[in-house]
Amino acid sequence: MPTVTFGRLNDHYQGAIALSRLILRHGAFESKRGDMRATGFLMDMNVVFQEFVTTALREELRDAPGDLFSESELKRKRPLSLDEESIIGLEPDLTWWRGGECLWVGDAKYKNLEGPGARKPADLYQMLAYATALDLPGGTLIYAKGEAEPRNYRVKHAGKRLSVTSLDISRPLEEVLEQVRDIARRLKSSGESRVPA
Repeated sequence: MPTVTFGRLNDHYQGAIALSRLILRHGAFESKRGDMRATGFLMDMNVVFQEFVTTALREELRDAPGDLFSESELKRKRPLSLDEESIIGLEPDLTWWRGGECLWVGDAKYKNLEGPGARKPADLYQMLAYATALDLPGGTLIYAKGEAEPRNYRVKHAGKRLSVTSLDISRPLEEVLEQVRDIARRLKSSGESRVPA
């Protein structure tokens, strides 16, 4: 992509050019079939949803002074392993760390929980593996749309609590952010994190 030098005459284009670079970097394509030329772009909605959830949760959890989460850090895609030899690799979408200790694990899924067979047991197995590898009491699956009420599962013989919740991203932004606040409140007060209730 060409370098743009900004000055008094084109300074107001900085936002548009930054957005253009972001779009082009994440998958621009051109169609050259036929007489008509068209340009478009592709976005991986899983990545967009994960980045939104990460940013919104980070902002919400940092707004609690004196809280365990306020002095810690939310990380995306931090690799870890399930086995002691580090052969079975895992990469949860969201982990919250304080120093070298993980306080919470979550995964953001751009999926709809409504309809027959929408909930995939594989997602719950994946979350169980994350909670086990991090020695956490549980973890949270956050879907893009689905059930209005969160659902909790207690895993037999493991004592782990897996929480499933969703954000209705068809709602206005302020309502979606309020849903994120609810998730933050629940994870601070539930048995799925290391934070004392």
